[in-house]
Amino acid sequence: MPAWITAMPSWITPLISALALAVSLSSFFVSWRMSRRTINAERVTAWIELAATGSSEWLLATVSVKNPSHLDIKVEKLSIGLPDFRLGDLGQASVDDGMGGRILPKEITVKDHHTAMPFELAVGAGETSMGRFLIYQPARSRKRYAKVAVMYWTMEPKPRWRILPITVRTRLDF
Repeated sequence: MPAWITAMPSWITPLISALALAVSLSSFFVSWRMSRRTINAERVTAWIELAATGSSEWLLATVSVKNPSHLDIKVEKLSIGLPDFRLGDLGQASVDDGMGGRILPKEITVKDHHTAMPFELAVGAGETSMGRFLIYQPARSRKRYAKVAVMYWTMEPKPRWRILPITVRTRLDF
């Protein structure tokens, strides 16, 4: 054995082991954080923007779905929290404007109110898509937030069902 190894004080070996353990743990922590950051960078996100309509009880909602992953997704359904809120189909409520376009009338009438309704929206890999629908909140309701769930399938060989919750503010603070 070399002379410098036998001449080391007895406290050096545990110190070197502790330093090696600290370097190993910090390397593990950094790689774990980078993997979490990579996973979050490919996470599907969605948000809802609201606009007023001619009716005080109906809001025009535009849902935007951003898909940064490498897989296509297909939004299939929307649902909303009970008891105060309902969903409405924009196509059912809009009327012909006389020039081939569709507009919302002053008095919105929707035959079917839904707590969960079909909503077809395809979002390609790396794209953002938007779709519109109506949210009903009765005038007597004082709830300020609605919880909307966007339900989608991942378009991979074995499709997976995912639910993306969104909280949207429907009433302002007074």
